[in-house]
Amino acid sequence: MEKDARKPIIALIGRPNVGKSTLFNKLTGTKNALVDKTPGLTRDRRYSTIEIEGLEAEIIDTAGIGTLDKPDSLDAQIQEQTKVAIEQADCLCVMFDARAGLQPGDLEIAELARRSFKPWIAIINKVESENLKAAALEFYETGISEFTFISAKTGHGLDELLTRLGQLCQSVTVESNGEKISPKDERPIRVCLTGRPNVGKSSIMNQLVGQQRMVVSDIPGTTRDSIDCLFERKGRKNILFVDTAGIRKRAKVRHRVEKFSVLKAIESIRTADICICVFDAREGVTEQDRRLAGYTRDYSKGCITVFNKWDLVRDDRKLRRLLNEEAKLLGKMLPYAPHLNISALTGRNLNKILPLIDLVYADYTFKESTGKLNRILRHALVRRNPPVTKGHFLKIYYVTQTGTNPPALTFFANFPKLFPEHYKRFLENFFRQELGIAHTPIKIILRER
Repeated sequence: MEKDARKPIIALIGRPNVGKSTLFNKLTGTKNALVDKTPGLTRDRRYSTIEIEGLEAEIIDTAGIGTLDKPDSLDAQIQEQTKVAIEQADCLCVMFDARAGLQPGDLEIAELARRSFKPWIAIINKVESENLKAAALEFYETGISEFTFISAKTGHGLDELLTRLGQLCQSVTVESNGEKISPKDERPIRVCLTGRPNVGKSSIMNQLVGQQRMVVSDIPGTTRDSIDCLFERKGRKNILFVDTAGIRKRAKVRHRVEKFSVLKAIESIRTADICICVFDAREGVTEQDRRLAGYTRDYSKGCITVFNKWDLVRDDRKLRRLLNEEAKLLGKMLPYAPHLNISALTGRNLNKILPLIDLVYADYTFKESTGKLNRILRHALVRRNPPVTKGHFLKIYYVTQTGTNPPALTFFANFPKLFPEHYKRFLENFFRQELGIAHTPIKIILRER
């Protein structure tokens, strides 16, 4: 007997006014969703059942992701509704507007879809002519390799979309008790090991997963591709380790395969939750090491820094003192990154890495209520008021959390573009300390009230 399966859930997501409600009405054969040119018209989640190639599915129309003209607490609630829909969904339809062209918000939405680790289809809507289809090629800048071109208004391209949706729904059949049959039941923590060639990334991963998963050699560049290895843990969140190719200085990267390896390694950093930056204790922190660590900071990733091959320097007191000084400098660059001195060969301190991953991930996925955030904001303003800049008295009115992985705090202010970087760093450090999330970066976003 086949298992009773509930209907798969599809969420329509995208910026305001890209045509989500129009597509919702077209797919459901109704006019339930209000449609207008005014951005932000949809505020709540709207559900309906549709039939796709003989399979019933539930579809959700969501509010546009992005700030409206005058963001307020209502806007934050609307965004939260969309995030709930994404969490509930088994798969996503990510929509873009051909007429509006590529917008900064589109890049954020593409990243949001990737971060959900759910199957999804990228749709470019409002393609009513070949000229618009040609103009829509700029959307490949999002890094998405395949799009479905449609016009929800005229129905053009809907047959192809329904075929792809049918395939998607077949791949995410769900049991009636709510547990997914698919092995993607619970997204693991994605941990990327990064560093220069031959610092010991593959050896560390082999030790952590307890098997010779990666080929290890003294020859730099043995690892060519980013290799995934799922580490399953009973009673704890699984970890997906990603061993990346060593990244050398750009001037030394000449071979075509190595160039692609470097691009793949950087992409693995961008899609990770946590990066373990591995340095060779014999050589210390080089300029290239700092550049690699900078990628984790630029992409706002949780981070752990390690000096590997510590067994080779343990008898050299002078070198160990220098390494400890370099670790302190790393701490200034990545103030949220815990540090370990390890040896993949002897096993020194390797048992501390998994607990650190759990600790960093807990901070990285942290959520807090708006009420507590604003109480902390009042304390921050007592400690240090925003500076007078270009003759303007800068003011912050309130704060709310608008994202996680890492925590994103949005501050509503009078002149957001005038706030200096040093004050943003003060806010990040102050909130990290007061919230007790010492091991994660915090995104500081300033918007005009």
